[in-house]
Amino acid sequence: MTIPQQVNEPASPYGQEASGHNTDFQGAQAAIRRAAQRARQLAQQTGTDLIVARAGQIVRLPQGKSSAV
Repeated sequence: MTIPQQVNEPASPYGQEASGHNTDFQGAQAAIRRAAQRARQLAQQTGTDLIVARAGQIVRLPQGKSSAV
């Protein structure tokens, strides 16, 4: 059986804004928008429904009604 040892770890950085955080966040938002646009294009090209999340609910948008996303 192993005996737990006291470990001194640095304080958690949660809740603290790291340098460059806004830049990374903006880049992530742009990537998500590009991915959403690509998903809409792919659904239209393949004639399939688009699955999205709206107000915390998963919603299926029939083909042709995805422009309001």
